[in-house]
Amino acid sequence: MNWKTLPSSVLFCSVLVLLASCSYAVLSTIVSLAVGAGYGIPVVLVGKFFYGWIILCILFCITAAVSRKRRKAGSVLNAKRTASLAGTGVVMALVTVCYFHSLGYLPISLAVVLLFQYSWMGVLLEAAISRRLPSKSKVISCLVILAGTILAGGIIGSSISLADMNPTGILLGLCAAFCYALFVCLSGRVCTDMQPLSKSFCIATAGMLFVLLFVGTIYGGAAVLEGITNTGTLAYSIPLGLFGIAVPITLLAVGAPKISTGMATILNSAELPLEVLLAAVIILEPVAPLRWAGVLIILIGIALPYLIEKRIVSGLEEQ
Repeated sequence: MNWKTLPSSVLFCSVLVLLASCSYAVLSTIVSLAVGAGYGIPVVLVGKFFYGWIILCILFCITAAVSRKRRKAGSVLNAKRTASLAGTGVVMALVTVCYFHSLGYLPISLAVVLLFQYSWMGVLLEAAISRRLPSKSKVISCLVILAGTILAGGIIGSSISLADMNPTGILLGLCAAFCYALFVCLSGRVCTDMQPLSKSFCIATAGMLFVLLFVGTIYGGAAVLEGITNTGTLAYSIPLGLFGIAVPITLLAVGAPKISTGMATILNSAELPLEVLLAAVIILEPVAPLRWAGVLIILIGIALPYLIEKRIVSGLEEQ
């Protein structure tokens, strides 16, 4: 497969990032079904990363066997490039680890809202790296998305009190948000000359090894073995690996380098609206009108940069 033949237009790459977000949206529903079936979070965590790695490994081997072109010198791994890919994989794994553990301290609605703070964190991260103030359209978009997230997350009208706002859980939730913003940033900047599938495989390998080490150290080797060998978890682990690892990492590897970190994190906010819709349709979770209003506001916030600019924009300022 020649990845260079893929269209590189801003619209195409924006759609890929949007699809990556939609892929992530199915995870909460699958995790809810897995936990309802009696499987613990550590087991689900291991299954997601291990079988996601297996899927990418198979795709990588097939692509390597079919492609007969020599690798370019710039795409050959060295110590520096390997370290950058490994770091990206660890950051990706930390998103899931921090978010899953925040659920042990916080109501799920509050944990979701904290995670989705990555939209404005990504804009600030881009501004810090480029040493430029974010554009007006991005600032307005982030503010609208933040308001929509609070509504869609179900905080307003809930019974959440100050006692529910555990400092450890809040810290873990914000760490998950920052790690996600950082992961999106790294996806668009690290080893951009590599074939997306090769890059994704390297990132997934590092993430998988980190999760196995983390779960083995904290919960013991039994949790790791159950996540890998328990055939009952395959109905959840394989979809989690496909939609939580293989698909979104590859889509971000292709699309993220063509648009800015700020725009990528704004586009990724589409995850929450679809997440709410899937929860309502699949697990029949009741959704209050305020949450649907939040979904609509988030979608408007995502579209705002394009509506304000009146054109399809990448968010990449000229150097």
